[in-house]
Amino acid sequence: MPARMSLRRVLVLAVTVAASLSPVAACASAPTGPPPASPVPRAAAPRLYADPANSLFAAAAHLAGHDPAEAAELRAIAKTPAGFWAAGQPGEMQMITQVTRAAARDHSVPVIVAYNLPDRDACGKFSAGRAMTAPGYEHWIGQLAAAVGRGDDIVIVEPDGLADILRHCLSAAQSRQRYLLLRYAMKVLGALPHARVYLDAGNPGLFKKPSVLTGPLKKAGLQYGRGFSANVANFQWTGTVVTWSQQLEGDLASTARAVIDTSRNGRGPYTGRDYPRWCNPPGRALGPAPELDPGPAGIDGYLWIKDPGASDGPCHGGPPAGRDWPKYAASLASASQQ
Repeated sequence: MPARMSLRRVLVLAVTVAASLSPVAACASAPTGPPPASPVPRAAAPRLYADPANSLFAAAAHLAGHDPAEAAELRAIAKTPAGFWAAGQPGEMQMITQVTRAAARDHSVPVIVAYNLPDRDACGKFSAGRAMTAPGYEHWIGQLAAAVGRGDDIVIVEPDGLADILRHCLSAAQSRQRYLLLRYAMKVLGALPHARVYLDAGNPGLFKKPSVLTGPLKKAGLQYGRGFSANVANFQWTGTVVTWSQQLEGDLASTARAVIDTSRNGRGPYTGRDYPRWCNPPGRALGPAPELDPGPAGIDGYLWIKDPGASDGPCHGGPPAGRDWPKYAASLASASQQ
């Protein structure tokens, strides 16, 4: 599943919001003493950071004169938080530092995605990066940790990094190296004082039984972070991913929690004849809005980790992986309203 490769993040608005999960009230006997003067309200979840310089604003301005409806869709997408992908581009560490500081001033939380492993996207192929060595990657992780610093960032570690191993897209030597590098990344980033770090675990479409991930996740350093990410750049239904994630949390027998990518799963996975089914599939829609602490047990957030305004690769008329594709983003928004 190729994900965004350029650092400049396109942000997204969920037009369709998933049905809320209502907590079940517990029954209790009548209190014997006087009731409290007032109930203690639940603390509000922090806001997610949205990029004010999102390039979709420019695309919307270009369309405003001849297609105001599509322009409005793009503006709405541009206003909503999504992940900043650090994938080995020049100047990205300065950008991560700036984003982290801007979010702190805004009292909000940015989502940072580390995506720069050697032999990246070994299964999908479309998002393969520049040549990277193991020492180079370790140095890069150190730079990323320094850029985040004391920021209250959410950090997603290497989408598909573990899946590439388990799907046998790497050699035995590459797999051994990758486990070591994932563990290194989790240990370094997990030591940051305020960051919440999640190791990517794939999705229910790749791994029907989440129990197969327990050993590999631990081997890759899950214990150094807060938990795992699920459904990154994919289209599995939110409810399906919630159940799958909760099962995985139980299998891990730890305090691990999950964040779920809901950026493009408003209509679930594509089941048509076109392959690969994860690459710019037609008829998809934006999913539930980004939200921290959305309600389901063990779920820290619904996040738009994948950039819906970016192409997965040269499929269905799309540009190369990571390039802006406003037309596809607008189609996701339109489908969400139908």
